[in-house]
Amino acid sequence: MTFLILSDTHGRIDRAGELIERLHEQIDGVWHLGDNYRDFELLEKRYRPLYHLAFQAVPGNCDSFCPAPNRLSIPVEGHRVFMQHGDAFGVSGYSIGQFPRAAKREKANVVLFGHTHVPLIEVQDGVLYLNPGSLSLPKGGSEPSYALLDLERNQPPKAELFTYSE
Repeated sequence: MTFLILSDTHGRIDRAGELIERLHEQIDGVWHLGDNYRDFELLEKRYRPLYHLAFQAVPGNCDSFCPAPNRLSIPVEGHRVFMQHGDAFGVSGYSIGQFPRAAKREKANVVLFGHTHVPLIEVQDGVLYLNPGSLSLPKGGSEPSYALLDLERNQPPKAELFTYSE
């Protein structure tokens, strides 16, 4: 299964929508890692009926009063995926913060987060840590970015970062 991983769209969903339209035949779902949860809701409302993709999201630190849980731990194709925006785990710049503890606690082999607006893929102790960066407000000298995550049973998780281009 392949998932489009987005984060930190901050109210600018035109690029996210364009990516879903472009990639819908190659992906099984869209996962949004917060800031803004409303963006996720709009994308899901528009594209779930069209393409029958699985949508999943967690709110970020800019999503005040959002009733959705701020972290998720879900099984996918024999993998355990833990998602949290990143603010609760002390991420900054190119850091994975305190996520290794969470990965161990959740028995996760994939950790997805955003918050820093800086793309990152790191494997540490058999756990894949992935931050797709931001499509709308990149930081740290990065370009607008997103990621694709492949999860197949009995295969290690694979992720790739992409710079957004129109």
